[in-house]
Amino acid sequence: MMFSDVSLDEMFPRAEPVMRAPLPTLKTENVYNHISKRALEQGIELNDEHMAVINFILDFYEHCDDCQNARMLADMVQEEFAYMGGRKYLYQLFPKGPLSTIHDLADLPKLGNETDKSFGTNW
Repeated sequence: MMFSDVSLDEMFPRAEPVMRAPLPTLKTENVYNHISKRALEQGIELNDEHMAVINFILDFYEHCDDCQNARMLADMVQEEFAYMGGRKYLYQLFPKGPLSTIHDLADLPKLGNETDKSFGTNW
């Protein structure tokens, strides 16, 4: 079936721009102090490698319009740190799981599909 008489713009009209609330600024001294405090409470000794992963997650939240997809974020983090060892490297830094640990440290919102109750898994 050919749609040669109809352009893509006619088939899929562009949406009007939507005004959105400004995205949060997370990389502040207060946030870093809170992360350090929570890490000490959990027995995590933060170093530059930990902070690189944490900063990547904070950057993601500062530039993301829809941040609720745990699988997408996990894939992005693994890809970003693939040269260091990917998933294995991330779990060496954060044994209880990089996403859940960093979200807990920084008090970030829970991710959608973070927990699959039918399988008992946590991302």
